[in-house]
Amino acid sequence: MPLQPGFDFAEATATIALSQAIYDAPAIPVPTPSPQSLGWSKINALSPSGPTLLDNLWEVWRNDARPNQYAIVVRGTVDSKASILADLLLPLVDARLDLGIETGGFKLEFPFHLARDEAGSAVVAGTHMGFSLSLFLMLLTTDRPLLTTLFTLAVAPDTEILITGHSQGASIATLLTSFVRHASGVFSSIAKPSYKTYVFAPAKPGNDHYGYDYMAIAGVAGMGWSIVSTQGWVPQVPFTLQIPGDINTPNPLRDYKGARNGTVAPRVAALCATVEPSVEDARRQVIAHGQRVADTLKRELESEPLVFDAALLGASRPAVLDGSALAGAIDSILSHIQLSLNFTTAGALVPLFAVPGDNPDDPSDFFWQHHLGNYWTYMQAQYGSS
Repeated sequence: MPLQPGFDFAEATATIALSQAIYDAPAIPVPTPSPQSLGWSKINALSPSGPTLLDNLWEVWRNDARPNQYAIVVRGTVDSKASILADLLLPLVDARLDLGIETGGFKLEFPFHLARDEAGSAVVAGTHMGFSLSLFLMLLTTDRPLLTTLFTLAVAPDTEILITGHSQGASIATLLTSFVRHASGVFSSIAKPSYKTYVFAPAKPGNDHYGYDYMAIAGVAGMGWSIVSTQGWVPQVPFTLQIPGDINTPNPLRDYKGARNGTVAPRVAALCATVEPSVEDARRQVIAHGQRVADTLKRELESEPLVFDAALLGASRPAVLDGSALAGAIDSILSHIQLSLNFTTAGALVPLFAVPGDNPDDPSDFFWQHHLGNYWTYMQAQYGSS
């Protein structure tokens, strides 16, 4: 039986336990249940033995009581330069990209579709560049690429897959949800399993058009839940800088094709003219930073061994993939940077009404309200009996 719509406390309990377990450390201030105590077993054969170049790690677990039910758990930010960099790669990139991977004299299609096609729209869905690159590397790199795992799980009939993660891992898990639900072409079989998503304390994964799309494919149906503490700061970032170019056209300032409306009130025009240059400068800075980091990432990929089977991308003959083959796809992602920093949330919201305050034992702990131990306490108290 496929996963059922609606917020299910038992599923939320399992996913919060899995999201903590991947850190390999106990939750604070109170421990969350261990996945094993809830009847879940890690599947090492489908989980990578190490992280990606952006220090992203994920695990695959199976429900002992329902052998056809799996969970893909994405780790959040850890204290490493690469992991923190992924958070700070702020530009938005187009959420729907038709990438190509060139190797062995031919080009493999890679439909990196995280949103619907919005042809003709002045504003299209955009996703956080760092989280997008993280997902791309997770799908194709490490000794057990996530894309291979998705194909493997899709083969068995009646497969159910919970997708979860905390913090940065929650944001990437949100994008992963979009990827599997929009899977088409060579990836069509990936869309077959029943998917349901629970994420905890995600940073904003994209813009408003991405949020609309995510609600349509998961949230409205009760299959994409975002659990957020009302006192946590991570779900409030990245900071949003919104200007007239982020607004759908036609609007009072611009016509459908984007030309300025000459009849707009002079005071409104003057205000826009004052604000826009400073926002444009901020956008240029974060875009330049993102491009520098991506260039470094491409150089590091040149020596990255790949074990991904090119046949899964439609290769008609054997092909050897190496890290350098992915450089062109990363260039394509960079070529679709949006001139926008208009971030917003995504998913059906489950608010946890938290008690304001800091860590009583460590006032310098600025992640106090972000810890999954607090999330577990509030979730039990507010949703455990419903």
